[in-house]
Amino acid sequence: MRWLAYGVVALLAGLALTGAPGPDPRVTLDRAEARPGEQVLVRLTGWPAGTVVIELCDAGTPPRCAVDTSAQIHLSGSGAGGAPLTVAAPTDGCPCQVRVRTMEGRLSATAPLRVTGATRQPGGTVRSAATRPPVVVGAHVERDGGWPALFGASARRTVVLRLRNDEPVPVAVTLSFSVGRGPEPTGFVASPDTPDLAAGEERVVRVPMTLPAPAVGDYRIHGELVTSGAARRVEATTDHQPWGLAGLFGFALLVPAAAEVRRRRSSGR
Repeated sequence: MRWLAYGVVALLAGLALTGAPGPDPRVTLDRAEARPGEQVLVRLTGWPAGTVVIELCDAGTPPRCAVDTSAQIHLSGSGAGGAPLTVAAPTDGCPCQVRVRTMEGRLSATAPLRVTGATRQPGGTVRSAATRPPVVVGAHVERDGGWPALFGASARRTVVLRLRNDEPVPVAVTLSFSVGRGPEPTGFVASPDTPDLAAGEERVVRVPMTLPAPAVGDYRIHGELVTSGAARRVEATTDHQPWGLAGLFGFALLVPAAAEVRRRRSSGR
């Protein structure tokens, strides 16, 4: 019976390594409808640890996907995560779905998404709202630290963009920004909704953001103006020096020194 005992031990060891079967992988979206150029938040649960691909596809077999706007994220052992996906109509139009798959294609799941302005027309033609992103006429960073920021608290900045639509039709644009230290900042910025720019329109758009505490040193700001898969990049830099904190440190050094001077003067009398 020793072979049977060995078999049971091996089976238990295999179960310990693989774990109990988890729930089926699921995909949910933060909205049911979007326009080309907008972003939807894709939430994932029940996935194995590893890298997955997120893309917008049509409902065909096999599906044809808008690969230019696909995204990849790495999921931890919890099997949960999420990422924004820029909406761009697939070549064959819609109905559309957000498809998530593992890198080797073993697992996949979908969630329907209605894409406004990208539907299959009679005769098989596709109407899409794809246009070039607006031109960035000017860009600068405004400082609005506030007094707490002088002592190392979070500091506020605002990227001010002047955009111009050189297209002969209105253009829908989605802003995607990040801020942080280093060459590739990863700090999330909640970008404001931007109404469509009319043909030839020029408009100022303000993107507020926060440098998290302790705010000190140099920061990079990366942004993209996205329109149906086409993007125009924006980069800026800013810095923050908490002079109030340095003043407090200097004051803390000065007080004992002044007290020592007074003590010596008193003892010399």
